Amino acid sequence: MVRYIPIGNGKLLVSFNNDYNLTDIYFSREMAENHSGGRPFKYGISVDNNFVWMNKNFLISKDYFDHTMIGIAKYKISDVYFEDQNFVDIYEDIFVRKVKILNTTDTIKKIKLFFHQNFSIYGNNIGDTAFYYPYNNSIIHYKGRRYFMISTLDGNTSFDQYSVGIKDFNGLAGTWKDAEDGELAMNTIATGSVDSIIRHTISIDPKASFELYYYILAARDLKSLLETSKEITVENLERMLKRTENFWELWVSKFQVNLDNSLNEMFKKSLFIIRSHINDKGAVLASSDSEILRSNMDSYYYSWPRDAAYAAISMIMSDHGDPAKLFFDFCISTISDDGYFYHKYNPDGKIASSWLPYYMNGKRILPIQEDESALVIIAIYYYYSVYKDIEYISYLYEKLIKKIADFLYEFTYENGLPRESFDLWEERFGINTYTVATVYSALKYASAFAQIFNDIDLSKKYMDKADLMLKTFKSTFYSDLTGYYGRTMNNGKIDFTPDSSVLSLINLDVLPPDDPTIKSTVNNIVSRLWVPDTGGLARYEKDFYQRRDNRYDIPGNPWIITTLWLADYYIKIKNFDKARDLISWVVNHSEASGILSEQIDPITGQPLSVSPLTWSHAQFVITLINYKNAINQK
Repeated sequence: MVRYIPIGNGKLLVSFNNDYNLTDIYFSREMAENHSGGRPFKYGISVDNNFVWMNKNFLISKDYFDHTMIGIAKYKISDVYFEDQNFVDIYEDIFVRKVKILNTTDTIKKIKLFFHQNFSIYGNNIGDTAFYYPYNNSIIHYKGRRYFMISTLDGNTSFDQYSVGIKDFNGLAGTWKDAEDGELAMNTIATGSVDSIIRHTISIDPKASFELYYYILAARDLKSLLETSKEITVENLERMLKRTENFWELWVSKFQVNLDNSLNEMFKKSLFIIRSHINDKGAVLASSDSEILRSNMDSYYYSWPRDAAYAAISMIMSDHGDPAKLFFDFCISTISDDGYFYHKYNPDGKIASSWLPYYMNGKRILPIQEDESALVIIAIYYYYSVYKDIEYISYLYEKLIKKIADFLYEFTYENGLPRESFDLWEERFGINTYTVATVYSALKYASAFAQIFNDIDLSKKYMDKADLMLKTFKSTFYSDLTGYYGRTMNNGKIDFTPDSSVLSLINLDVLPPDDPTIKSTVNNIVSRLWVPDTGGLARYEKDFYQRRDNRYDIPGNPWIITTLWLADYYIKIKNFDKARDLISWVVNHSEASGILSEQIDPITGQPLSVSPLTWSHAQFVITLINYKNAINQK
């Protein structure tokens, strides 16, 4: 299910569902744990004793506010207008919602707002405690080293009723049910599977407005929670809102694409979404959307080195080098002793769950996708190209660059081709074209770095291997009979199934776009992978991953990143009209708030799979900057 307006500060990340309910709340030093378990915090509104639960039918709009990482939502209930500003403070670990209410009628309106807390701390609902804390009129939820304080403020008063109770156990739905008659039971404490709800009551004069704040303060212990809560006043919450707004407005304005409004807006929103998914340790999380947990009991809330490298490149290209440096430091702490990266990592840097085996077809293998290691060197080279930060590169040279490059060099056959690993789609084990493209590029850049540090012999060694790899690849993977490059070699046999990842040969500058073999390869990809009716480019022919329809004429679901890869090809050959059409296709298939999913349904054109996907947004930033730079050079 789509998540909306994710907002965070590197330790605290929240996002909302389509009904404007807070649905994910990640908090830890590494922003690692989802303390909602992906279950919504309900929001109830009563106007003159007519109660409703907030849902999408009341929403007028939801979006980022005015080039900042502040989520704004507008909605209308019984001729009363609401406008909320949601933010996570850039310094304190606090989520705040500022609610502005406008009474447009000629009568006094009595309004009751009900804020429901549906915590499952550490991702489960076993052994939680929630209680009313009378000293500052708040509710506290806690378990272990995670504490959350909830309250409201309007300058004069706070919430006037509350309830704490049992949820999802012995037939008890939860305290949210207690709100529907407008009155709360005032239970003070509960343990186990618990939730809570608070009520804030306001009377608004005709043609008048009113403002209040709702907040969730997070800490690792009760003492810290109580100390920080002493500073929570309306004045300080307003100060937090202003400093958060100013920070993100300045942050996003560092780089301007200066294209039309739709592209400018999408570009800025993509930057916010990417940055919100990077924690303070440098892990780049693939998606905060926990809904996929319902279907396969695992999520996308991991750091894949591949996705993260593209996110780092997007940050570098948009003049945000510091998040990229955080990622490179994360890589230093996670790289294996042998110089490769594992499949994916938890937000704290520990090796994550994986389906890549150590043993296959009677042989021991490495459970890796080699391109993930190569892409880290490629991202570092982007950093150096933009910033010329030789001091930082010298720090990375021994710790990361040489370590990875030595592995890439050794993990080859005598003919120069990489040894078998899993492809970027995590499906095929073999020698993959995409892997060749990334490893070739990484060795080429490693050679350049070695030259900078006067490792002349090492520079030649890396470059010689890269040249041999490319020579063997061209003679092996291209077929005069088919007229295009294959995607994988397995047991000496080439698989010529059209695959969008082969576009990496052009987009990573392995082969020139005007090469006849490249032209014919791209023509084959476009003719066989373009999705009829809906448009967009499928990953590969007969891709059945998350397919909802088996129509023979649909090669697979269109993906955002693959469609943008094709746009990058058209940019390189200066066909800017086609490139722009593909970029516009991506914008047109985003949510109204600018969220990009992983895939698009080929029948309905609606988002499919996780949303947002950090990689989709990173690729959009990369492609749009490539487009801007190319048209400026016309």
